[in-house]
Amino acid sequence: MQLSALFKPLSSFRAQMVAFIVLILILTTVVLYLVNVRAERRITRQVDEYIHAITQATDIVYRSFSEGTYIYNIVNQSDSNSLAVNDESIIRHILVVESNGNIFDSTDRNDLGQQFKSVLGNFPVVQLGDLKLDTDEIGNAQSRTLSFSIETNRDKRNIFIVISLDRLKRTVDDASRRRLLTIILLGPLWIFAIAIFVRRLTQPVTELSNAARKVTAGELDFRVPVAGPEEVSRLSATFNEMLVGLRRNRELEDQLQRAERSAVVGRLASGIAHEIRNPLNFINLSIDHLQASFPPKAETQRAQYDHILTTIKDEIARLNQLVSDFLSYGRPAKLKLREIDAQALVAEVRALVSAKAEQQQVNIQIESTGAGSALLQADPEQLKTCFSNLMINAVQAMPDGGSLTVTVRPDPTHIVLEFTDTGVGIPTDALQQIFEPYYSTKDTGIGLGLPLTKKIIEEHGGQIAVASEIGQGTTFTVTLQRAPQ
Repeated sequence: MQLSALFKPLSSFRAQMVAFIVLILILTTVVLYLVNVRAERRITRQVDEYIHAITQATDIVYRSFSEGTYIYNIVNQSDSNSLAVNDESIIRHILVVESNGNIFDSTDRNDLGQQFKSVLGNFPVVQLGDLKLDTDEIGNAQSRTLSFSIETNRDKRNIFIVISLDRLKRTVDDASRRRLLTIILLGPLWIFAIAIFVRRLTQPVTELSNAARKVTAGELDFRVPVAGPEEVSRLSATFNEMLVGLRRNRELEDQLQRAERSAVVGRLASGIAHEIRNPLNFINLSIDHLQASFPPKAETQRAQYDHILTTIKDEIARLNQLVSDFLSYGRPAKLKLREIDAQALVAEVRALVSAKAEQQQVNIQIESTGAGSALLQADPEQLKTCFSNLMINAVQAMPDGGSLTVTVRPDPTHIVLEFTDTGVGIPTDALQQIFEPYYSTKDTGIGLGLPLTKKIIEEHGGQIAVASEIGQGTTFTVTLQRAPQ
């Protein structure tokens, strides 16, 4: 049988609480039992001393009669068997009284010839309960009188033995104090043990409470430890399942929001395509006609004229590109796959952005690491859009010059391309949002370049990741499959 099976009945909160209370009761009973046993042994030894002292006193009385010797000559001798009679001993006084009340013999020779009552007074006699000290108050002297009679040749003589119960009372009081002290010490100890036990039982509940606050604050990317009693463990496991469900629901909500945004963008793009592109084309053609048919005759005016018209055509081209981005992001992809060379495609894109790069003193390098070719199945026009967006963004991030290094790393199943610049970097809070539609850190644009890039790469079965450090630069890592599904 496994050890866990033996302790399984104690896994519930109720069983642990009952077991803990039973353990406290058992330990308390054992401790008090041991204290009582020790006290009983001390009291028993004390009673044995009293019995021995009374027996010695009786023997001394009979010895005085048989030897004709006074009692005060027999007691307090130096030998070990002698009976000590003093203010600290158990036997305080021994008197032999004649029938007329005169003291015939005593442990104190000054008592001889005196009246019994004048010497002994009204000492109470030994009675039931004296040894347990549960009778009435026994007086300041804590003494009792034990008496018996002896018939002699002359007359009947009464023997009085005065016994001090002071030692016995001290022993009983000490036993009571020890029991009380044990209870006083056990109280804080059990309180401390209960506090630790309750804390151990309630710790998982506290963690669940803190976890509930995190969920209320919108944090779901964690799990609570499954520990504690069986009921709390089940509750923790259920809480973790709830977190998984909430995370799944949040992901579904995000997907739904993205789908709704894509649908809105698609409808908007369709409207823009019909309402804007035709006027843009007409304006563009009209500018070409003006530039060709009505140029100024003066050279200086012609240069200014051409510059103004070129600027207008550039702005029209920018508007046309915005419309194209809308169309590309909102419509489902129609990939035209064929075998292409990724490194050659990167070189082709570099040639397209080289003019802008040279103007900003940005050096673009292409490096290849690893063995094998960079051939893959892909849509070249779509990937060209992706690489163009990444390179243009990198160049724009280096207004005061710098370098952009494109590293191509082929392996048997994938091709990895890293676009590393030495630009200004991307803030940490923006890294999580740069692939969201309409989010942009630049003053120009509508924030569809990187979302479109991510969409095209994922439609090729690939992935894109970003790492950046303010003032150090940014690296976009694109991973493409050689043969996308």
